[in-house]
Amino acid sequence: GPVETPLAGGLPGVTLVSSTGCTAQVYLHGGHVASWRTSEGDDIIFLSSEAVFKPPKAIRGGIPICFPQFSDFGPLGQHGFARNQEWRVFKQTHDSVTMHLTATKATLAIWPHRFECAYTVALCGGDMVTDLVVTNQGGGPMTFTTALHTYLKVAVAAEARVEGLKGTKYLDSLKDRDTCDELGEAVGFSGEVDRIYLNIPGKLDLVDPVGGRTISVTTQNLPDAVVWNPWIEKSRATGDLGDDDYKGFVCVEAAAIATPVVVEEGATWTCQQTISVAKH
Repeated sequence: GPVETPLAGGLPGVTLVSSTGCTAQVYLHGGHVASWRTSEGDDIIFLSSEAVFKPPKAIRGGIPICFPQFSDFGPLGQHGFARNQEWRVFKQTHDSVTMHLTATKATLAIWPHRFECAYTVALCGGDMVTDLVVTNQGGGPMTFTTALHTYLKVAVAAEARVEGLKGTKYLDSLKDRDTCDELGEAVGFSGEVDRIYLNIPGKLDLVDPVGGRTISVTTQNLPDAVVWNPWIEKSRATGDLGDDDYKGFVCVEAAAIATPVVVEEGATWTCQQTISVAKH
């Protein structure tokens, strides 16, 4: 199996290699997938050019785990605490790793639930499958929102588009989360976009015509999806994001936000995301 090795910033992590030669780097800090490359060495997910590898700060880019709160949907800090905590390896093979995060005195002080998150990252040939399993270990029912805040790499964001959302409703975070109808065949990027799409179909496609590929995100038990690009001003205002980085990624974030997840004591909730790539 793989060995835990220091990755960027000297932080511990795991390097995975798939049967087809794809590679991924997963940090224990945040349980964070920071790199995933095709067998040709092309990045599929995006890491900020100014990423900071200094816990407890979350890593900018990759796949941050938002748990037990997405954004400001609740009393906790932005996106909860899972992305700021050290996870631990539970089991691993050459192409997969399962990491655990459990309640600590610090988490119980701000979120009074005994929980276990088990997060598995698996390279299945040319696909990446991420499974999140949340168990309520006691203390009454547990309510949370969650998202896999995936940064997908594109050649030119202004030419990219997300397909599969026509006919859905979304909350526009740039307009006080007003509810809007998505009427377009595709969602394009000619300025800042920050939307929470509700009750989405199980598959979304990020078409990257300049890069000559489509990245597909297929989900189970994650009914919502956030589509985000910070564009110019927000990129400049974000310290750990390069000023021009917005040109090279689109976030398509599989999520459960609008209807918070409720897990009864002793019960388990599971969700899954599969990311695949097709060349044009």
